[in-house]
Amino acid sequence: MPDDPDDDALARDLIEVHGAGAAGVARGNARAAALAGAIVMAKRWIHVLTAIQRQQRRPAPPSERINSGEIR
Repeated sequence: MPDDPDDDALARDLIEVHGAGAAGVARGNARAAALAGAIVMAKRWIHVLTAIQRQQRRPAPPSERINSGEIR
């Protein structure tokens, strides 16, 4: 399934706001949507969760790693 740019943008926004907790927020939203019977919305949150996990696995660009002090 191709990546949806909207899902990737939402994933980036959630990471920016919630940091390491972004995956938990997306997971909770998917669960709530599924329990409410909103299957399409639940599937979208699962896609967003996948995008969050993919982005969090990626190493930060060198410029961000330098600014964080990881690279000197």
